[in-house]
Amino acid sequence: MGGREQHYINEAFAINWISTAGPQLDRFEQVLAQYSGVNRVAALTSGTAALHLALRIMGIGRGDLVICQSFTFAGSAFPITYQGATPVFIDSEPGTWNMDPNMLEEAVKSLRASSLSRQAGFKLRAIIPVHLYGMPADMAAINAIAQRYEIPVIEDAAEALGSTYDGRPCGALGDLGILSFNGNKIITTSGGGALLSNNQAYIEKARFLATQARDDAPHYQHSEVGYNYRMGNINAAIGLGQMEVLDERIKRKREIWQFYYEELKD
Repeated sequence: MGGREQHYINEAFAINWISTAGPQLDRFEQVLAQYSGVNRVAALTSGTAALHLALRIMGIGRGDLVICQSFTFAGSAFPITYQGATPVFIDSEPGTWNMDPNMLEEAVKSLRASSLSRQAGFKLRAIIPVHLYGMPADMAAINAIAQRYEIPVIEDAAEALGSTYDGRPCGALGDLGILSFNGNKIITTSGGGALLSNNQAYIEKARFLATQARDDAPHYQHSEVGYNYRMGNINAAIGLGQMEVLDERIKRKREIWQFYYEELKD
């Protein structure tokens, strides 16, 4: 902990906001948006929940294909199966250990040719690159391929808060981005995640789905399936304190890396 987390928790208790709503939650989303360089953020219960909602928002469902990299945690792939879609795994390149753009394009071409030969619709609906260990994937190449074949990119930046690619924060490089604040990440909210986008409609939809998709009615009414995915205000209060020391954490990570590099370079 950085020291100020308790201050924000006490602040939330003092105003009696202990639910999945409140000023600390609103402020945490604003701080994340400003830090990540996006217009909108939805704070959620986990990075996995954020990825699941991203797939829902993109309309991905049964029979669809979603490209994911092979070297990652299962949380990058599980939400694909939640939607009844099929993950297509792409191997790593040596430079970043992340999704190999050459293999990605080969896979896209192969899947496209297969769908044309069977006179079936092109079912490849999204690409999920992962910035494993906070190391950015080759997003310029990946995004170029995605644009060429008109496939949305959902950027798994679960471990990459604070990392940048070509001067831009990770999480802001695709159509949607996700972050994780699990206990093993560079900052934590005990448990938590976030969905990031410059598309306001995407984030509004995410917040709706994350609060059980309750319709705007004077009674309990649900016209579609929702989830209990919204971050709690107390977790967000922890996050506010953590964001104040994020730059210090990044600096320390780089110092540790430099130590290993110097000692092991020969």
